[in-house]
Formats: sequence, C-alpha cells, structure tokens
Amino acid sequence: MTQTKEEILKDYRQDIKIKNSHSSLIGSSLLIVATLLPCLDRFISWFWPGVDILTDNRGVVYSINIWIASVYLAPVFIIIAAFFKPHKNMYYFPLTMFAYSAIVYYAPIFGFDIKFLRLNSWLAALISLAAVVPVMVMLRYVKYLASAENSDELFYSDVSEKFHQLNNENIRLKKEINNLKSNENSRISNIGKNA
Repeated sequence: MTQTKEEILKDYRQDIKIKNSHSSLIGSSLLIVATLLPCLDRFISWFWPGVDILTDNRGVVYSINIWIASVYLAPVFIIIAAFFKPHKNMYYFPLTMFAYSAIVYYAPIFGFDIKFLRLNSWLAALISLAAVVPVMVMLRYVKYLASAENSDELFYSDVSEKFHQLNNENIRLKKEINNLKSNENSRISNIGKNA
C-alpha cells in the first residue's frame, strides 16, 4: 500500500521529533554531568578520605587537582552538549554551579570557610542561585525583545508581500478586462462591417 505525500511528511516529522528528543536528552544529560563535575572531588573524598590529605610531587593536595581538572572539563561538556540541542533551561544548572564554585573558591579571601554540604554550603548555593536568577530574567527579556523585533519584521514583510500579490493580481485583472473590452469592441466592429 502506497502512502500519500501527507502521510510521508507526517511520518518524517515524527521521526525528526523522536531523533530531536533523543538528541535533546543526550545534551541535557551532558549538561547535568557538567553541573556535577565541580563537585567530583567531594564525591571522591566520601569514598576515599585520603584524597584530602595526599599530595602530588608539587605539594598540591589531590582533591584540589581533581577539582581544577573538573572545572576545566565542565566547559568541554557544555560545548559538546550544545551540539545536541539540550533544553534551553538546562544551561542554568551549570551556570548556578559555576557561581557556587566561585563563591566557595573566593570565600576564604573574605574569611569564610565553606564546607561541602554544611549549612554555609547551602547558604552559598542559595546566594549563587540568587545571582543566576537576574541573569535568567535578563536572558528571557532579551529573547522577548528579539521575538518582538522579528514579529514586527515578519508582519511588515507579510503585509508587503500581500500588497505586492494584490497589486500584481489587480494589474493582471485590468489587463484581462482591457483584453475583453478590446475583443468585444473588435467583435462589435466586425459585426458592423459584416452587416
């Protein structure tokens, strides 16, 4: 049984939606991994407490090396995730985590010692979330402005296109009317000559 053109297009669109949903799921998962990477040193220290004590040949604690490596790897995951078209709101999670990491990193300069999953850690998480909310609002507003600009341009282009279509149709109809009049006049003059 052969499919009609509409059925083929419908099947194609459904296949594209399925592929896009799988792609979006992969991208969103990569963003979640990028969000959790800066906490990798703390997760490892739960299972291997010596990572906070042992140092490498430069004298740097292994947990710090893990944290720095994870902070460097997280943007790689974010860039790769962008190719999979994740849900746009998923980008706020890594943004919040990087704000949290910055607060934790710079807190000792101001005399605060933030310990992971303690009260001051949760306070730092709330502060980082509060810092990201205005960014979210600003980005949504910029998206709204861009769509408003596009809608005005689309409206004007649609009106212009319709105007040109109507103008061309009007010109065509005038030509047809003039042709009909000239044909009618020549027919009448031919009848007058023949009579």
